[in-house]
Order: sequence, then structure tokens, then C-alpha cells
Amino acid sequence: MLNDIFLMFRNGEIIPFVILAFVSVGYIIIFEKFILLQFVYRINFEKFNSTIKKMLAANDMERARSFTKATSKTAVPMLTLKAIDAYENDPMRVRSTVSEESLRFFPRIRRRINQLPNLAAACVLLGAIAAVQGIWTSFRMVEGLELGVKSFAFSTGLSHALLPLAISLVSAVLLMLPFGILDAIAWRLESEMEHSLCVVLNILSPEMQPMFTGGASSSSNQEESSDNYSGGNAANENIDRAESKGRKDDSSDPGLQEVPDEEEII
Repeated sequence: MLNDIFLMFRNGEIIPFVILAFVSVGYIIIFEKFILLQFVYRINFEKFNSTIKKMLAANDMERARSFTKATSKTAVPMLTLKAIDAYENDPMRVRSTVSEESLRFFPRIRRRINQLPNLAAACVLLGAIAAVQGIWTSFRMVEGLELGVKSFAFSTGLSHALLPLAISLVSAVLLMLPFGILDAIAWRLESEMEHSLCVVLNILSPEMQPMFTGGASSSSNQEESSDNYSGGNAANENIDRAESKGRKDDSSDPGLQEVPDEEEII
């Protein structure tokens, strides 16, 4: 099989060279992103978090700035430096500044990694096209031949036609395996960076718990209104009781006489 593959490249067929070009581009992306993710963006996050937390808690901004610059000029140290500058200028702008810079930086982590599945799919499709073309050529080549010669020629042409498909499948495997590794590295790096930014923001710009005074005042007003309402009801009850008592006293007083009606007078 390897001899046949070498013969295809020696004969100058186009599809194998295109597949090889796609694989070469893919591995350039793989090596670039592996170096960036492992040696440029990655730092000792545990040490960085503990050190920067102590410096920011002590309000030692100069040492914190020097420490971030000495650690790295990109990734989390760069975002931390932006947060320190925003804190010294306007503490209310720390979270907005970090959000803007994070949205600008985080897409760089996965940039060009998602092109690897596209290159693998393109390799498979090109191999399938070359295989279909080779099979079609084999059918046309055996027309008019005797049965024994036809079977031999068709089997030879079919094996030659399936070689580009085999090359494309191997190329797709060689591209997809590093893609899975790089995707896992990028996901873990993003999680560690988000944790570090959370540590910095919790010190420089802690979230303030809202004081809902409106609810307390409304409840107190409701209590006052209920007290007033109950007091008013009590006063009304006392007045009603006094009136009823006065009516009873008037009716029981013997000195008072009833006024006769007009018919009784006549």
C-alpha cells in the first residue's frame, strides 16, 4: 500500500498533493497553538493567585504591577495589569474594563483551532471525490475487454482508486487527534484564567449587597397605617359604646317625660 501511495505522488496526481497541503497547514496550526497554550498563555496559576492576592489585599499596587509585568506580558497578567490601572483611575470601572479586555483576549485562545475539523473534512471529501473518479475510470477502462482481462483490470483500477480515500482518512485521523488534545488544553486554560480574574476582581471590585430600604419603609408604613386603622376602629367602638350607654341612661331616667303626640293632645 505504501508503494502505491509513493507511486501516486511520483506520478504527480493532484488530489494527494492537495491532501498533503491541507495536512501541512493543519500541523502548522497545531504546533503554533500548542506553543502558545503551553508556553505563552500558561503560567503557574496557583502561585500567581496567592501572590497577587496578598499584594492587592495589602493595597501594594506598585509591587503588584511589577509582579504582573515580570510574570508575563499577555494572558492573565496583562488583564490583571489593566484591572490595577482601572482601579487607580476609577474603582467603579474595574469590572467593565476587565470585561472588555477579556472579551478581546479570550477568542485568541481558540483562534484557528476550529479550522482543524474543517481541514479534516476537506481531506475526506477530496479523497471521496478521487475515489469516485478512479472507480468511474476503471469502469470505462474495462469496456470491450474479455472477461478474464476485465476482472484483472477492474480490480487493479479499483485498488488504485481507493488509495486517495485511504490517504484522506489517515489524514483526517492525524488532524482530529491533535484537535481533541488542543481543545482540552484550551478549555482548562480558560477555566484557570477565569478563576484568576475572579480572584482579582473580588479584591479590587467586590460586589456590594444592595440595601432594600424601600421594603422596610413600606412595611413600617403599613404597620403605622394598620396601627392607625386599629386605633381609629378602637376610637369608633368607644364612641359607639358611649352613645349606646347614653341612650340607655336616658331611657332609664324617671325625671324625663315623653312628649305626647298631637292626637293625644286633641
